[in-house]
Amino acid sequence: MSSAGTLHVVGAGLAGLAAAVAAAKAGQRVVVHEAAGHAGGRCRSFMDERLGRVIDNGSHLVLGANRTALAYARATGGIEAMEAAQPAFPFIDLASAKSWTVTPSRPPAGIGEILRALGLPWTGKSETVGSRLGHTASFTRFWLPMCEAIMNTAPHEASARMFTWTMRKALLGGAPALTPWIFPGGLSAALVAPALATLSLFGAEIHFRRRLKAVNSQALSFDDTEVALGAADRVILALPPWVLAPLLPGTIPDMPTRPIVNAHFRCAQPIDLPHGSHFLGLVNASGHWLFTRGDVLSVTVSAAGSLVDLDNDSIAERLWEEIRRALNLPPIPPPPYRIMKEKRATLAHDNQTTASRPGPVTGIEGIFLAGDWIASPWPCTIEAAISSGLSAARLALSRPGLTF
Repeated sequence: MSSAGTLHVVGAGLAGLAAAVAAAKAGQRVVVHEAAGHAGGRCRSFMDERLGRVIDNGSHLVLGANRTALAYARATGGIEAMEAAQPAFPFIDLASAKSWTVTPSRPPAGIGEILRALGLPWTGKSETVGSRLGHTASFTRFWLPMCEAIMNTAPHEASARMFTWTMRKALLGGAPALTPWIFPGGLSAALVAPALATLSLFGAEIHFRRRLKAVNSQALSFDDTEVALGAADRVILALPPWVLAPLLPGTIPDMPTRPIVNAHFRCAQPIDLPHGSHFLGLVNASGHWLFTRGDVLSVTVSAAGSLVDLDNDSIAERLWEEIRRALNLPPIPPPPYRIMKEKRATLAHDNQTTASRPGPVTGIEGIFLAGDWIASPWPCTIEAAISSGLSAARLALSRPGLTF
């Protein structure tokens, strides 16, 4: 790609920001176009008026195994707003009241189960997590919650090959790979604001409230403006598949999605989780992971299914009762809360959908795709989004060795 050309990145979620940062730091002229009035997409923070606190639109962990995401955070300085926690994952079973902690020295299961979870000796392309691990002794207490957290898909339909690949990345990397990185100041402080500052520093243009209406090799058409494309220009469309499908007819396959529900409760005072952890896994519960940040307790419900259709009060009451039991809190009604429903949070990570994920190349010369849903060994995660952005930038700039 000629240095005289411009790289247009449409979409300022993590995939788009990653592509733009990599290109801008390499000296490329970059213009970012975003439909919303803010960056970050489905991975950002905002001030919630009801709670009077900054909350995330979804709770996330980055592990040491997520090397591309950490490289991005280091390149923008966002790593300074992240904190490495101890590689320890506490759980509590609400049915039995038993608790335990998984660490590199205290594995979650016996060697036979772990080998199966690592995909050994062989994982068939039609296998699901349920068919592979559903009969094991540790299924309910570990493999099931990990599957739903990582894949956002129920074990009976989740791809075993994708799950075992992620388990190899985490479990074979020892303590460094299992080290959780948390976001004390919120997702935006670590992954969004530093990227925007980096782009500004390197001269990139950022335009908000620009919704893409049409795209071809000659122009990008937005709501109220059209951007002509020169022969040396390149485009990365970092948009969800349901947005791209009508823009690129015949290019994007039908891709089923799964919901996530997040609940944020502002408590009267900060509440400590067991063992000083910032998170707690919930077993035999509607909620799956409990996070704490100051006086805000947040619950994530992955593969939320029918829960997403309940009214907010019912969801809050159910999840607060689980929190109260898990933390042995007095029987008080839910404190002020915010319920967030993301009905299309990720793809359904079943075998058919994962096999149909398209690559970054389109049928239009000079136009590429990025997003956590693009073909990848990773499920739809922060790591997948950032990796896809970097890969798209490498293709667009014809620089296979491009890094952050």
